[in-house]
Amino acid sequence: MLQKTGTIAGPRVLEHMVDTVLYLEGERYFSYRILRGVKNRFGSTNEIGMFEMKGEGLVEITNPSEILISEREDNPSGSCIVASMEGTRPMLIELQALTTLSVFGIPKRTANGLDYNRLAVLIAVLEKRANMNIGGQDIYVNVVSGIKLNEPSIDLGVICACASSFKNKPIPKDTVIMGEVRLNSEKLEE
Repeated sequence: MLQKTGTIAGPRVLEHMVDTVLYLEGERYFSYRILRGVKNRFGSTNEIGMFEMKGEGLVEITNPSEILISEREDNPSGSCIVASMEGTRPMLIELQALTTLSVFGIPKRTANGLDYNRLAVLIAVLEKRANMNIGGQDIYVNVVSGIKLNEPSIDLGVICACASSFKNKPIPKDTVIMGEVRLNSEKLEE
């Protein structure tokens, strides 16, 4: 946006003047941080690097999937592994969902690490296309380790995690789920 005088206006004026913009992201209570390139005049954007804060400073995590998939002996319902691309880096990440009967009449939806509105759409698709009566359920979805995912390929994983929690049937631990879900999708199998 330009002002009347021809100068650049707005809160991101500095970003227009530089060649590269990097964001350091992370949750307050996690030791992991993501360095994300959002502007690079001479290369690709949305590339990430994952780091852990240690005594000697930020240390690179060369295999983020090891961190993003929690180690567990049991296989609880509502948990699944999804594949997501962050820039050119594929990562395996654990999603967790919890569904429980709403006691207040208006069901609560909580999304940590993914877009709340996308979660609402996926719940509607699950209810309509798979004939699952989850409209009266409180639904909580969490991306393990605090990373934020925007890729549509996690849609099917969100649906499967919610269905797994609702039906109380675990998804096999060695299964990786990926796929975009559309509003006019064919009916899902239960």
